[in-house]
Amino acid sequence: MRAAMSEEVVFGLLRRVPLFAALPPSDLRSAAARAHSMSRKKGARIFEEGSSGDSCYILTSGRAKVVLSGQAASEVILGTVEPFELVGELALIDRSPRSAGLVAIEDCQLIQLPGAAFLELRRNGAFEDKLVAHVTTMLRRATEQLRAIYTYSSTERVAWCLARLGSRTGRRSGDAIVISPRPPHQELADMTGCSRETVTRILRHLKHLRWVTWDRQSLKLSARAFKRYLDVEEAAASGGEMARVV
Repeated sequence: MRAAMSEEVVFGLLRRVPLFAALPPSDLRSAAARAHSMSRKKGARIFEEGSSGDSCYILTSGRAKVVLSGQAASEVILGTVEPFELVGELALIDRSPRSAGLVAIEDCQLIQLPGAAFLELRRNGAFEDKLVAHVTTMLRRATEQLRAIYTYSSTERVAWCLARLGSRTGRRSGDAIVISPRPPHQELADMTGCSRETVTRILRHLKHLRWVTWDRQSLKLSARAFKRYLDVEEAAASGGEMARVV
C-alpha cells in the first residue's frame, strides 16, 4: 500500500539515513523526487527471496526482518532492520535476484527508491566510499553469524545473538544494556538455529547466572558478562552501519 508523503517530507526522512550523510542536498532532493512512500502491516512480506531487485528501501518506522526460506516452511532470520536503515541495495549492486526476503515485524513505513535513482547517488564519490564500507560490514557480520551457527554451542549462539541485538538496538544503563521491546523467543530461535524450547531453557540459565534479567517490556544484558560477544560485534561494525545479506 502506498502512503503518500510530500517530496519535502521524503527529503527530510532521507537526510536521517546515516549512509546518505555525505550527499549534497541537491542529490538527495533529486532522489526524493523519484522515491515513493509505502506502508506494510505487521507480518506482511515487503519483498520476496528470488524476486527481481529493481529498487531499495529505507525503513522510516517499525521493524522488519531479513529472512531466508528453510525446510518445511521454516525461516532463518539473517538480521533485523531498524528505522533509517537501507535494505535491498545488494540486488541493485550486483544486478541479481534478491538473496533473501524482507518481512515486517511491526507495522512499517518505508521509502522505496528506484534502482536508477540509487545508481545516480553512487556517482558521488563520498557516498560510494561509504557504500563499500557498509557492504563490507554486512559481509563481516554475515560471516560471524555463520561462525556462530556452525561452531558455537547452543548457549553461545543465544549469547551471541543477544549481544548482536544489544549492540545494534540496545541502550546503555550503567553496566546494563537494555533491549526494548523484549525479543520473542521464536525470533531468537530463528536467528540462532535453535528450537524455541532451547532458547527458553538457555535464557533461564543465563538469568540464573545473572547475565540477563527481563520484564514484560524489555530484556537487560550485563555488559560485563557479554563483553566477549559485544567485542565481536564492535569489530564487525567497524566497517559500516549494518549486517545483512539482501
